[in-house]
Amino acid sequence: MRSSLPTIPGWALKLMKIKSGIWPRRRNKRGFRVTEQTPIRTIHVGVGRRGRWPLEVLSADPRFQPAALVDVSLELLTEAQALTGLGESASFTQLEEALATVLADAVIICTPTEFHSPLARLAFQAGKHVLVEKGMTTNWQDAVALVAEAESAGVRFCVSQNYRYRPEIVTLHAAIASGGYGTPHLIDLVHHRYRPTPRTLDYHFAMVWDMSVHHLDNLVFCFGPVAEVTARSFTTPWSQYSHDAGISGVLHFASGAVATYAMSHIASLNDYRFVVQSAEGVLAWDGADWQWQATPDADFGKAQPPQAVPHAPAPARSEQGVIDDFYRYIADGIEPGISGRNNLEILRACEMLCRSSREQRTVRSDEVRP
Repeated sequence: MRSSLPTIPGWALKLMKIKSGIWPRRRNKRGFRVTEQTPIRTIHVGVGRRGRWPLEVLSADPRFQPAALVDVSLELLTEAQALTGLGESASFTQLEEALATVLADAVIICTPTEFHSPLARLAFQAGKHVLVEKGMTTNWQDAVALVAEAESAGVRFCVSQNYRYRPEIVTLHAAIASGGYGTPHLIDLVHHRYRPTPRTLDYHFAMVWDMSVHHLDNLVFCFGPVAEVTARSFTTPWSQYSHDAGISGVLHFASGAVATYAMSHIASLNDYRFVVQSAEGVLAWDGADWQWQATPDADFGKAQPPQAVPHAPAPARSEQGVIDDFYRYIADGIEPGISGRNNLEILRACEMLCRSSREQRTVRSDEVRP
């Protein structure tokens, strides 16, 4: 009889931390001398919606010091001033003006994705480290160029892939790394979202560069690089989007695992399902826990009752994990999984989804090159 609920040994948790960048995986040649007594001064570009979390997290973190606010909305600037204590003299409507006026070490960009590249380039040219919200860019070639420019400028560049720091993903990663749940082979990931208003997502394959980038980061984090993709985009009769806002397909991983994947912004209700199957059993996310069911001992045998997988240690807030890794990258030169360079593996998979759908064919990873 199989053990129905393996434990996650300490070495597996250590491996999880190494792969996530919490512990050293690669040390770059140069760290930047910072201490809690000399915090990293940050310029925040885009302070509404997703731009609010960096203000909340960094204002409470002694390793950082918000130094300037940038937004085209005066109303949002006023709200951010109240949150950070910064005044009008540290508030701007253009990044160029902020860079020329305040002393800063890093720029945090939380604007619509289409503006990430030009803003990041301004920061690189000024010698500033950059943390940009996901997705990094809206196309593959621009992402490749942006990473090269950051490396040429000698600055640290990260992408806020905060989903990988969520408890469910940290726990799944640790469970797989432990080896106690078998080798993953069949994966189902479905995320249909009720997001009827397009807002800024009014370009081709916006759903991929905006949301699939989260899903693909989680998949690559847990199962390794994607080797091959067959995908098609789709819409619904009630969609308000000018382009397809959903995509589905089959992803083959270099490890041999296979995932069926679907997401959309045009569902009538939110729906999220994540299931991982191995020869030993099934891991299924129920919204609160990963549930483990061992494979029956006989054909068509009765499944054992599901048992919750113990939660692995995770940040209380996923964005704190992003900030912790960004800090270590700047201060110690420890490259995290969310570095711009590492994020190219995720954007390669995004490009494979888009190219497969656009060209109506299967796309291999070796076709998507810098």
